[in-house]
Order: sequence, then C-alpha cells, then structure tokens
Amino acid sequence: MTMWPDRKRFAVTLSFDLDAETAWESSSLDGRRLTLRSMGAYGRRVGVPRILELLAKYDVRAQFYIPALIAEMDPNVVRAIAEAGHGIGCHGYFHERVDEQTPEQNLRILRDSKAVLERTIGREVNHYRAPVWEITPDVISSLVELGFRTDSSLMGDDRPYLVGGEPGQLLELPVSWALDDWEQFAYSAEPAVGGVIEAPDKVLSLWTAEMEGMRAYGGHFILTMHPQLIGRPSRLLMLERLIQCIQQHDDAWWCTPDDVYEQVRKGALDLPVHPY
Repeated sequence: MTMWPDRKRFAVTLSFDLDAETAWESSSLDGRRLTLRSMGAYGRRVGVPRILELLAKYDVRAQFYIPALIAEMDPNVVRAIAEAGHGIGCHGYFHERVDEQTPEQNLRILRDSKAVLERTIGREVNHYRAPVWEITPDVISSLVELGFRTDSSLMGDDRPYLVGGEPGQLLELPVSWALDDWEQFAYSAEPAVGGVIEAPDKVLSLWTAEMEGMRAYGGHFILTMHPQLIGRPSRLLMLERLIQCIQQHDDAWWCTPDDVYEQVRKGALDLPVHPY
C-alpha cells in the first residue's frame, strides 16, 4: 500500500477538463451550429465560475486541463482558475487525438500548447492529459523531453506510477472511465454522444463506492469532470455532497499533481515503474 503523507490512507484529486467548444471538434466552430457550440461555451461561461465558488467554499485545490485554443479564446477564464490557486495542465491545442497525428505534429502541439498556457497565466506548465485519454509512445517520450512532470491519461494502476524514460521519469496519475462525468452526463444528437443522461444520485452512488474502494486499498481517487457537464445545477449539488462525504474521512489526502510530484521528488512515495 502506498504510504501517503502524514500517514493518510488514500489520496483525492478533483480534476476538470475545460474542453468547452473544442469538445465538439470542428463542427462547433464553423460559425453555423450555434446550439452545439453553446453547449461547450456553457462550461467556461457558467460552469467554471460555479466550480471555483464551490472549491473555495470547501478549501479544495483542483487541477484543470485546458486545450490551448480555449486559452486563446477566453484567457480571462484560464487566469481566473490559476489566480484561484488551482493547477493548470496541457490538453492538446484543439483537443485533437494524438493517435491521429504524426510524432512531429504531436511534439509541435505539445510545445505550442504549453507556450500558450504559460503566456496566459505567467507561470510554468508541466502537467498533461491527452485528449480523450488516447496517448501514444511518442507523446510520452516528448513529455519527458520537454520536462513535463506528470501525465494523467493511462489506466494501468489505481495508484501513481512511473512511466517513460529510464528507469521512469514521468509520473503517471492514472484515470478510470468509472470516474469520468462524460460517461455519465454527456449527450448530443449529432454528433451522436451518449445514450442515457444519468441521474445525479446514481452517479453519486457510483463515485462514493469507488472512493470507498480507493480508501480500502490505499489508492488515488481521481475524478475527471467537464465544466459544461458537472457545472449544471443538479450535478454541482451532487459534487458538493461528494466533497462533504470525502471530508468526513480525516485519512484522505487532498492533492494536486504538483503535490504528488513533490512527494515523489523528495523520495517520500515508493512507486512502481510500469512500461505504460
């Protein structure tokens, strides 16, 4: 079992992918499909302010992964997130799938998106999550080359592990489809996304059960959420109930990727090395 700081039993990270308009690819940005485009815009216009208010209420620091195009479209929302004390990570330029790009294109996207985010918030950006969690070996190598500290795209464990480089220079913060609000709440008629929009109580039950499982096994409970989805009123109230539930456990270590990386850097966590 991983020994978390202060002998905490398990770790908790709230993360948000601010895909906004880029979630719907080019069909949302051609200037005609305004309804589809507005679904994404809701996340940055309405969802993010509500989320920031909720996080401040419970003194929770979170991690936001943001496509560079969104930082160019709406730099103020990205700055508001950073100024509230939350982490910022790269999430592609236009939320493009890396497995559909060449290694050279992926490297350029990484460099460019990192530079855009750093110019926007005025500080270094060293964390990454691949769009739709599709990551390739060349991207892992490029992350190491560019000095990224963490990735959060793989699913090879329920605790952090080291991947990439020799003997493992990139810290992986693994994710799970069970802990993604997209699988629960996303819906669009065209492009066809989702089948059933789940009730918040059902999702609260699922996520609470997963949290208790991570607590039992000493894992890292990482939620992946999208402001355009979790920012809807009923769902944000559900997230608040979940935060209240977790905060009842005094053996939870609330952390960001920077917090976990710092523990690894100090040699305080004994982590496995996996090839992927």
